[in-house]
Amino acid sequence: MTVRSDDGMDEFSTSAVNRVCILKNNKVLMNAIDPEVLGLHKSTLQEIQIKTRNDAIKSFVRVLNNTANQAMIETTALNAAGGLIVADISKNFEEAVELALDTIKSGKAFSLLEKFVQDTGDISKLKEIDNG
Repeated sequence: MTVRSDDGMDEFSTSAVNRVCILKNNKVLMNAIDPEVLGLHKSTLQEIQIKTRNDAIKSFVRVLNNTANQAMIETTALNAAGGLIVADISKNFEEAVELALDTIKSGKAFSLLEKFVQDTGDISKLKEIDNG
């Protein structure tokens, strides 16, 4: 799958229509994905802009613990939806976006991050970011 949004991003965006090419069964399928048709809110690029490494880390944690702004959460869910389709976990974008949003909102995404950090890193640093 390759993606380019009409706002110039090289990933899925909730601020514009997205142009998608998917290789399936030796055929390239081209499609336009409008986030609003999927039930997502139209955002602006300013709502998801990150300026520093520290902002990126905090935003990543906030998306997974469902405390980031709506634009960041929905943009992440839309990009995750693409991965779910490529992995044949979901059949279409509607289903995939719903699964991604449910995973974030239910706390499963953050729980997996906590388990990963506990197994491979310093959980106190994650808790510091999460509480800070």
